[in-house]
Amino acid sequence: MFTFTTLLAMLTGTIAIASNLFIVSKMSVADPEFLSLAEYIIALLIQFSMMCYYGSRVTEACFSFRGSLYECEWYKCSKRFKTCILIMMMRMDKPIYLTAAKFFPLKLSTIISVLKGSYSYAAMYRTVG
Repeated sequence: MFTFTTLLAMLTGTIAIASNLFIVSKMSVADPEFLSLAEYIIALLIQFSMMCYYGSRVTEACFSFRGSLYECEWYKCSKRFKTCILIMMMRMDKPIYLTAAKFFPLKLSTIISVLKGSYSYAAMYRTVG
């Protein structure tokens, strides 16, 4: 449900950053709208950064959870508990990723991809227009 919303936010945000970069590149720093557009671009980047940062944190927590399972004193517990720990550890072999509609994971490298895409679109706008 939220993954599709996240994908739409990433796509529209990338387009918004690209178009605003294009507009900002055409105007003077002394222009009164320059600051508001720069603030909008920064706000979009902060939004992306937060989504990707916490997506990375979830994945990191998944890796550390597996280690924590192993480090608990499972060898002193019942057979049923040992089996549950084993099943959980086997399920943790595949890490958990927050995704944008299963197209790409939300991790810190995604921010760089968004910036590259935005800059490419802005450069394309500049050459076409």
